[in-house]
Amino acid sequence: MEDIRIVLVEPLYGGNVGSVARAMANFGLEKLTLVRPAEGIFEDPLLEPMARSNAMHILKNAAVTDDLAKALADTELSLGFTARTGKKRNDGIELKPAVRAISEEFSGARIAAVFGCEDNGLSNEDLEKCHWMVNIPTHPTLTSLNLSQAVLLFAYELFSVAEETEGAQKPERKLATVEELEGFYGHLGEVLDTIGFIKEDDPARIMNAMRRIFSRRLPDPRDVHILRGMLSKVVVALELAKKRKD
Repeated sequence: MEDIRIVLVEPLYGGNVGSVARAMANFGLEKLTLVRPAEGIFEDPLLEPMARSNAMHILKNAAVTDDLAKALADTELSLGFTARTGKKRNDGIELKPAVRAISEEFSGARIAAVFGCEDNGLSNEDLEKCHWMVNIPTHPTLTSLNLSQAVLLFAYELFSVAEETEGAQKPERKLATVEELEGFYGHLGEVLDTIGFIKEDDPARIMNAMRRIFSRRLPDPRDVHILRGMLSKVVVALELAKKRKD
């Protein structure tokens, strides 16, 4: 549980942030980051009453940043929570299997659970920075959850699995950080653009697909190093071919 960070993107209301802190404290989560919180959110009169005294330390120690990429830079597995599905959101994973996979495959990894603002949730741009899109199943007539409810359900599932597997020997696998992966995606995008693989009318579509492909089997740092080395060789080969042509 100590490897899990809760990240709130553009939270609007202090009462909800206080409730999130209390939900975290209920199940042993300590790390909280706020990305571009609403102005004055820490002065909201509902903040402390909703957190209660046992969760105030989480709020006092919370990190605040203006950039989601910064918040996730050293994260090895990022989960973007969303209730919305569609053309670009069709390969998500439900909460229970996501938590089970964390326990069985990614023990010891630095993990961030990312939740969007209360009115619009996470944008497509935010979700691009997340390895998995996680959905909490609900009744189809009302799919959206209150921010603190969503965090509570995630924390409860984590706590339950941790209790079941306490003392069990778990394999640890070193994963590339979000910062390392973003560097790779930028490098990949440049090369794909150079060879004409990315269409000018919708470049984001191809890169979104690439992100989803690599998110299915999360690379480790060595994987990223090899892939970027391959891309560098492609660039060199293209430059040599151009010089011969000239």
